[in-house]
Amino acid sequence: MQINNFKDINYNNKSTSFQGLTSIMSKRISSNPDYLDKLSQVYTRENGSVGNLPKDFFELFKSKSKEANAKKIASVKEALNEANEILAGIEELKIEIGRNMKPNSLINAFLPKIAKLNIQPERIPRIITEMRKRFTPDKSVLNSYAEKAGAVLQKRFVENGIIKGTDRVELSYIDQGKYKNTFKLRLLNEEDRDIIHPKVLLSFKSPKSAMGQINVLLGLMKNYFQSIKPKEYLPLVTNVLDHASAKVVPPSEKELYKKSLLEIYSKMKMKNEEDKFMALIKETMFDEIKYNGVGPESNITQFIKRAAGHPMRASDYIDIYYLNTLNNVGLSEFSDTAMPPITKKINLHKYGLFHDDLITNKNNEVAGRVIDYGGIKPLFGMQELSENKVARRYYHKISQISFKDDRDTQIERVKYWNKLYCAAVKASIPNHNDILLALRKAKNLISPEYWHLLADVKAGL
Repeated sequence: MQINNFKDINYNNKSTSFQGLTSIMSKRISSNPDYLDKLSQVYTRENGSVGNLPKDFFELFKSKSKEANAKKIASVKEALNEANEILAGIEELKIEIGRNMKPNSLINAFLPKIAKLNIQPERIPRIITEMRKRFTPDKSVLNSYAEKAGAVLQKRFVENGIIKGTDRVELSYIDQGKYKNTFKLRLLNEEDRDIIHPKVLLSFKSPKSAMGQINVLLGLMKNYFQSIKPKEYLPLVTNVLDHASAKVVPPSEKELYKKSLLEIYSKMKMKNEEDKFMALIKETMFDEIKYNGVGPESNITQFIKRAAGHPMRASDYIDIYYLNTLNNVGLSEFSDTAMPPITKKINLHKYGLFHDDLITNKNNEVAGRVIDYGGIKPLFGMQELSENKVARRYYHKISQISFKDDRDTQIERVKYWNKLYCAAVKASIPNHNDILLALRKAKNLISPEYWHLLADVKAGL
């Protein structure tokens, strides 16, 4: 693929910046979806817009007139909203596909993994997501939606002078995650060359459609377990587990899996137990919405951009430029080998975070870059660090003390920890309360066998 020469100009904030909603999103991480939803209602001027359009995209129509630029920016965003209204139909179609699906064909295929709902409840989101993917229409249907949405973008971009009448927009389906579908967006000239580096259109699933699919899936499970007879179920389970791969069902755990499936079957036959089991799945999946979807991902992307600093282009996390929390759409860079070399590694632990989805799904990394911010969560007990940049900075300073010999590392960390502690308790250092918070959290950076050397032993911090 040939990318036309394009200078990475420093725009000096010439593109429209949404300081209200974007700024508040960048300062702290919230695990309350309702709070994030309400932000968009409070900051009404932005109409749900978070971040900015890509710089190379903005260059296509940039002029000296701020008013003209603002109108073109608004027209691009309106076009993205309009295109996404078409793409959102995919999720509604999935509900219909699920409703028309025969329970046996779906549930029998997933019985070994359904056993894990009991054995490893933490795997519920991943298993339910895999099962929901069976509702996905054929690739040809997905691309028909993409073609219709792409035609809308092309018409609007030509009308607004963003591309020429001889240029075209190509939108093609890439993949789906827990709470969004992704589409490769290319602007091509008459020679079929990329006008700018390809982007990714992010079509987020609304919580309503996501929960609608989960309800359909749970209905299929309920129908299956309540209709199959006990004398048929046990031989079926035995046969399925016997033929499962050792990776899915470890031979040493086959009896455990069988026991779990029998327990689930029993629960689904009793009203109270069935309700509890279904409620557990719904609650767990709803909990995932705290860290997935357009609101949480708008929050986390802006937070990381502010904390890690720009430019993201050379980092190992793809740049997500623009999101709209009201219209469930976004725009990010497309990760490929044409991107600049990675010169900056983003350490989420520095900010008290970890990427849960990256651990369980290596497809979230493409060409060396993380492409999906969904599932980034605070480390256990570290939520306060994600909200306090001073504490976060001092926590990071302690974490960066490192020597080849672990004992030297621990001793030097203790020395620095004690120095900060003594200054903070005497209030002889600015932001001493924030530093004390950092020290409480930084104890996990010091091995327990060295804790007796810390200056707070008697104070009991």
